[in-house]
Amino acid sequence: MHSVHVPLESVVTTTGTPPAHASPQTTVAFSADGKSYATGSYDGRVVVWERDTRRIRWVRHHQRLVNTVRFSPSGELLASAGADKVCRVWRTADGGLVNVLSRQPDDVNAVAWIDENRLVTVSQDGTGRVWDIATGTLAEVTLTHADHCMSVDAGGPDALATCGEDARIRIWSGDGTLVRTLDQSGHAEMCRWSPDGELLAAACDDGYVHILRPDGELVSKLGPYDAAVKSVAWSPGGERVAVGAYDSTVRIWNRADGRELSRWYGPHLWPRSLDWSPDGASLIVGTISSAAELLTVPEQAPDEAGLTFEVTPTSTTAGVNHLVTAGALLASGGDDGRVSVWAAADGAGAPLRVPVGDGSLVNAVSLTASGDLCAYGTFRGRVGVLSLSDADRDDRELAAEEFGHPVNRVGWSADGTRLAVADYSGALGIHRWDGTRLTPVLRYHGHDGSIKDFSWLGDDRLVTVSTDRTAHLITADGELIRSFTGHGELVNSGSVTTVGSTHVLATASRDRTIRLYDLESGALLGVLTGHDESVKAVAWQPGGAPVLLSGGYDFTARLWTVDPGTWQARSVETLAGHTNAVSTVAWLGDTPVTGGWDNRVLLWGSGPDGGRTPRTPAGVPQLTAPDGVRP
Repeated sequence: MHSVHVPLESVVTTTGTPPAHASPQTTVAFSADGKSYATGSYDGRVVVWERDTRRIRWVRHHQRLVNTVRFSPSGELLASAGADKVCRVWRTADGGLVNVLSRQPDDVNAVAWIDENRLVTVSQDGTGRVWDIATGTLAEVTLTHADHCMSVDAGGPDALATCGEDARIRIWSGDGTLVRTLDQSGHAEMCRWSPDGELLAAACDDGYVHILRPDGELVSKLGPYDAAVKSVAWSPGGERVAVGAYDSTVRIWNRADGRELSRWYGPHLWPRSLDWSPDGASLIVGTISSAAELLTVPEQAPDEAGLTFEVTPTSTTAGVNHLVTAGALLASGGDDGRVSVWAAADGAGAPLRVPVGDGSLVNAVSLTASGDLCAYGTFRGRVGVLSLSDADRDDRELAAEEFGHPVNRVGWSADGTRLAVADYSGALGIHRWDGTRLTPVLRYHGHDGSIKDFSWLGDDRLVTVSTDRTAHLITADGELIRSFTGHGELVNSGSVTTVGSTHVLATASRDRTIRLYDLESGALLGVLTGHDESVKAVAWQPGGAPVLLSGGYDFTARLWTVDPGTWQARSVETLAGHTNAVSTVAWLGDTPVTGGWDNRVLLWGSGPDGGRTPRTPAGVPQLTAPDGVRP
């Protein structure tokens, strides 16, 4: 195993102190007295901070990414939960562990305190559970949704609200009795009761925050947004609403008249979560940097025009989001807003590192077959083309376009004349490249969810995979040839190869399986199981060998040798070298390459016994693992 170094200086704060988080924050919350706030992250860390000094009080850990943190009504306890399927309850004062609640069968997406001793958890499996904190026992009730349950909030001891990806908000009594179902126009990502419990705000993927009464009456809508709306928080008095969206903005709206009062924007803002301080003076919001942003809420006269503030990042993280290869070139895109390109075939050479235009994390990269161009796409929605052919070139960016939505994937056609772009809105755009600019020629809207990945098949066909749990084979003119179904969860990645005379599509899903299809007939050939968390990425070995590389949230990569007669695994080798999720996989010739949120790229060479053995090439230092995060 070679280790490609992602330099540590990319995760150092401007103060020189060690970074609090090694990955973007997924969740933030203020304590009841406003003196502390908590953050949770993809790195599995839970951090409690002193608000005034912004110093860390303590750090604790989950074994997988953290989805939610919430303080108890008194502020004396903190609940955290995540992809390890457990909710942990800590003492706020010293981080002492009070209880571990571990009967939720899938990822825990959110928690809410009913009172100081009762807690609700909701899960990816569509269920919610009510817990007694002192004893760790479950109440004899189950809250249910028909799809992923994403959020829960308590408006008092007898008013619970849940929402999810079944496009429904449900109101429950404190004993778990369903009171009302409120159908919505799209998935609901977060719901929050107003301070007086009279209104409910729901962030929905139709681009609005819906303000509802408990009986379902729509009072107003805040928006529209061009990007997904992810988070919402009420001011302490209930007269204003803060909204976080995937356009890298946080905005405050006047609830009564729907007027935008103030806006913060910055390439590092990742407002999947935000919260308002009890005194109304601050907002805490998640970022792709190593610490959350504490925003000062301005005082405004009632008729004052909207105020706009630019927020500048003071730190970055260096998680690896995407890897691609072309010949001897290896390129990666990371959380630090840079594209890195290694020219050495063994990955040991110092990389070319290019900071790209908007400073947002790089979700996707693509190399032309000749290796002279590299395209990238960012979370903030920028797509650019970099020149790699001139070693002395200072300005490598040849062109850039703003898409307005996070970019999930970019990919050059085989001849390098077209670039396809998949964004969070669910579209696949194909753009012609003339050497100086990208010109749109097609926009495909065939999926009911975001397109997570795609592959060009020659110059005239593509395969797309989506959060709607399907894959599509389409023409380059946007005509659907066939769909591939069967996954029980969203599809993260796809890869195509030819084994003998069979064109085989492999798809990787959050349902922890890899499915193999006959690309031309649509028939299911086989199902590969073994990862115990979401399978994030797959890639067939080039050249037609029936060998598949996969990476998952379980911190491992796997090499599957498939029997073409049965399409089952003849052998499986686990590649255990990462200390966080394996987010991306690729092949450098016959060498498997993996990248992860532990800030590393690993090249796996063959050992003397034929297995893949870890080794570090001279001059390429290993990064240490984040404290407490282990497979």
